[in-house]
Amino acid sequence: MKQTFKWVFVVIASVVLLPLAIIFFIYKKAVGKRDFIPEAVENLDDAAQEFVKKTAPLSDVDARYKYIRLAQKAAPSAKNIEIGEIENKKIDGPGGKIPLRIYTPANEGPYEIIVYFHGGGFVTGSIQHSDEIARRLVQATGARVISVDYRLAPENPFPAATQDAYAALLWVNSHNTSLRAKSKDIIVAGDSAGGNLAAVVSQLAKAKGTPTISKQILLYPPTDIFSRDASVLYPSMDHFSEGYVLTKESLDKYFKLYLSKASDRKYDPLVAPIRSKDLGGLPKAFVITAEFDPLRDQGEAYAKKLKDAGVPVFVKRFEKVPHDFLTTSSAATEETYELIREFLAE
Repeated sequence: MKQTFKWVFVVIASVVLLPLAIIFFIYKKAVGKRDFIPEAVENLDDAAQEFVKKTAPLSDVDARYKYIRLAQKAAPSAKNIEIGEIENKKIDGPGGKIPLRIYTPANEGPYEIIVYFHGGGFVTGSIQHSDEIARRLVQATGARVISVDYRLAPENPFPAATQDAYAALLWVNSHNTSLRAKSKDIIVAGDSAGGNLAAVVSQLAKAKGTPTISKQILLYPPTDIFSRDASVLYPSMDHFSEGYVLTKESLDKYFKLYLSKASDRKYDPLVAPIRSKDLGGLPKAFVITAEFDPLRDQGEAYAKKLKDAGVPVFVKRFEKVPHDFLTTSSAATEETYELIREFLAE
């Protein structure tokens, strides 16, 4: 009998306790030491203050990105945000299979189609980590949302993410009927690095003549170089260089990892969409920025350049919030989804 209990304990330890210990180790490595600046936090609203305290810092990207990824992939789904069906599938891409997650509203359709690209500096992030945003988009808009798990740097630096993002658009375009789409028009959306990809593929689709993108939703996007060099053009890079989750140091590291094999292309519009010489004829744009975000100024500069090129643009800066505020339960978050709903309903 004692021998039986011994083996039962061994099995429990192997199946339950060991995985829990590994997950705990991954979590501790991923989050690192929480060290925020009290003076900076005082500038934020209540929800943003709690977010910064729980999330800061994210500066040591190159040392911890693998652990961050694992922790993000292990994040629980936002099942409290109820929608219809969720389907995971893989499609052929230029570098292998591209995972997609398809979120469907409870109603039967037909649907508007939103292709969504997650954030994470092109180095972290995943469809699992962005599960809540995708679900909220479905609830707010009634659209079918297709979240794309594009390849990440440094294993797959630029242009891998861009290639996967565009390949996903082509797949959606060729499966218009099975997706029960209202039309051939596609809406692209993304937060942070995903906002960059949404802007880039909008330009690619225009240049190639396919597919038809009707609207682009850019949530606190980097639209130009996002390294230390950007401070010259965008004062927000220095004004909010630390203390608000996303730091100037981390942006510099993301940039170097993303362009590790193409540093000479940092001004390429496929990296920095604001550098395009012709923005005319691009899809109607929705641009959101955050007051305490080092990327704020370049997001707003891109909105202005689009307007100057004759593109209809809605742009709004939310005050007293940092980068990535959509992961908070705040008034700014709720208003953003309501504004997206109105933007798509126009």
